[in-house]
Amino acid sequence: MHEMSTMVRLVNQAAGVMKENGAAKALKIVVEVGEMTDIVPDYLHKYFPAAIKDTPLDGAELETHIAQAEAKCLTCGTAFHPEKQYDYRCPACGGIRCRILKGRSVVLSRVVIDDGEG
Repeated sequence: MHEMSTMVRLVNQAAGVMKENGAAKALKIVVEVGEMTDIVPDYLHKYFPAAIKDTPLDGAELETHIAQAEAKCLTCGTAFHPEKQYDYRCPACGGIRCRILKGRSVVLSRVVIDDGEG
């Protein structure tokens, strides 16, 4: 159920962005979900209506995108997409030591606001 707390955090961030920009209404928020997180985008969509109720985002839409993971091998320096079927090993040298560069977080990417001109 950590998707609900993640969704509340994202809604609070979006509300902060709206406040900073003097916006009264949001049309949509866009969220990037890293493929190496344990967050399920479908659950974010499920909890979104409850999370935005009685907030400045009430009535907004949620759009999610999967952010592909990227790792860098600490042995040979190769950047690669870690894959479970290869035990997350480096495809160049077979090394098992790597640093995850992308794909481990859930990020508020964009807030689309109603500028009143639409």
